[in-house]
Amino acid sequence: DDGESLTPSSSEIDQVGLLGEEARGAEASLDNLNNNTSENNNNDDTGEGHNNNHNSWEHTFQTVRHPISSTKAYFTNLSSIFTWGFLSYLGVVNFFILGGAFTLVMALGLPLFKELGIDASRQQLYMTMIMSPWAMKPFIGVASDLFPIRGYNKRYFALYSILIGLIGCTFLLILYQPNTASNAISAGPTAVQHLADLLVICFTCISYEGATLDILGEGKYSEYMRLRPDSGSGIISYKFGMSLAGSIITQMYVGPLSDMGYFHTLFWIALGLALAPFFPTLMGWIPEKKRSSQEPGMTKLCPGFLFDRGMFLRKRTPFIVITLSGLAGPLMAAVTTFADL
Repeated sequence: DDGESLTPSSSEIDQVGLLGEEARGAEASLDNLNNNTSENNNNDDTGEGHNNNHNSWEHTFQTVRHPISSTKAYFTNLSSIFTWGFLSYLGVVNFFILGGAFTLVMALGLPLFKELGIDASRQQLYMTMIMSPWAMKPFIGVASDLFPIRGYNKRYFALYSILIGLIGCTFLLILYQPNTASNAISAGPTAVQHLADLLVICFTCISYEGATLDILGEGKYSEYMRLRPDSGSGIISYKFGMSLAGSIITQMYVGPLSDMGYFHTLFWIALGLALAPFFPTLMGWIPEKKRSSQEPGMTKLCPGFLFDRGMFLRKRTPFIVITLSGLAGPLMAAVTTFADL
């Protein structure tokens, strides 16, 4: 009877209810916070996905565009140092002559000699003779520096070399007809050798055109590079790139046509290739200053021909050594090939 009652009072019941409501409110707030956080994370993931897609497309576009933009920048840099006329001239020479006509001659020599029945040792002598003008490049360079023709160091040397190449191609077309090889073989070994000797001389004329145009172009861009050391090696890459492109295209048709015996057709193609640099050379796309006999050290040899005596006297020994070494190779090749020792 004196013990405390176990039944809770009304005030205690009210406090417990308030605590329950506060707990439920806190739980609801926590749920709302979690939901908001989840939604924010989802939104962040979606935004990040859009950014990744945008970056991926931009990277792909830059990759596709890079060859175009880099090529444009490359030629912009070249044209800021070299004139477009000279770049065009250099491209024509290397694509049509070094990569075209000269590559055609070198690829055509062995199949043609094989058809004529020339033995391997004789073929090697012939190929040495065809390559011999390239040993003359130092001599050609010295001659063009010392002997301006009509006031120009390079233009007329280039034109004369083109003329020599065209003469070689013309005689190829005259000498070698579709039945020429069989007629020479029927006539005997002497007729075959005489025909082969004449063909080699024609090929050497085409090779001389290539060697001359090559050294004249190299001399001109070397002048630019000496004046502009910051030019780098871009012009050399351009030169060899054009030569390689022409060589690849030439090799694609020389093999099949020579296998089918269409040598006369290939000689017509060689004639067109040898003629390609004539117009750019005639129009003076090689930039050079016209010389005159009034310059100090310049001597007039005859109408149209000058001699730079002052330069020769300053560099006499190197010029003599270059001349002797440049002529020794072709002379030895000619003696070895054609002399009956």
